Amino acid sequence: MIPLRTVRKKLGELLIERKIITPEQLQIALEEQKKKGGYLSQHLIALGFASEFDIAMCLSNQYNFAYLPLKNYQIPREILEIIPLKWIKIYTLLPVDRIGNILSVVMADPLNEGVIQMLEQITNCHIQVFISTYSEIIEAIDFYLGDKLKELKEAYLDARDLDKLKATLEFIQTRAYVGPERREYVRIPVKIKISYYFHGRTFYAYTRDISYGGIAFISSVFIPIDTDLAIKLYIKENQFPLDAVINILRVHKIKEIELDSTSRLEESGYEMAGCFEFIAAEDREKLVDFLKENIK
Repeated sequence: MIPLRTVRKKLGELLIERKIITPEQLQIALEEQKKKGGYLSQHLIALGFASEFDIAMCLSNQYNFAYLPLKNYQIPREILEIIPLKWIKIYTLLPVDRIGNILSVVMADPLNEGVIQMLEQITNCHIQVFISTYSEIIEAIDFYLGDKLKELKEAYLDARDLDKLKATLEFIQTRAYVGPERREYVRIPVKIKISYYFHGRTFYAYTRDISYGGIAFISSVFIPIDTDLAIKLYIKENQFPLDAVINILRVHKIKEIELDSTSRLEESGYEMAGCFEFIAAEDREKLVDFLKENIK
């Protein structure tokens, strides 16, 4: 794994030096970050001050990661199979080449050291990191692995099981279901431990409810709407957690939240709701079994 060089300048300073943004634009973006949380880069892009490519180039220069334009690169099929498809989707990354025991991986978030360590463990390779934009990586994943991802997302459910999970009154609002189908799945009020990686840290929280379509949970940090969040659901003790990606669809601030099982409280937090953007078939089957066991 390539060691990170000492950070000499912040992203905003680098963008100003390159005349991509002005000091005034940086200040506006910092104010947005202060009010809404999230990464500075998210707000610079949302405000139209910088592009994904601008951010990628600055991260590349700042942390000594080479930028790889995926459209100009042909990935061999055998390389794509080195990393399990689930992790490719969850963490938005792609293996691109292997020389001996060195596996080259392109990532949009090259500072996620925990993911790099995980990849080294499951591949038994040293990871050489390249950087690209989220858009480029997602497009490449769809190009190379779109058909397999469709198969992986399928839930192998008996029709009677699916009917049991449906409801007419209770629901988690999701963008995936519109009109009458917004009320499609039973929302079960149950407290399940979850963990998620955000802001370069791992956070722990508990669900307020869960359905076949998504979850609602309490967070001590603000997570912007439309964020794809990789989470682990600890539905049972002494069992590996389920891995999924949820898309954050609803956020509102609440007073006093329970932060962990020790009943430690904070003065305020955020209630989030999101739909499952991705969950592998094997994990979805475990989720279905859990839901059936807890439906009253």
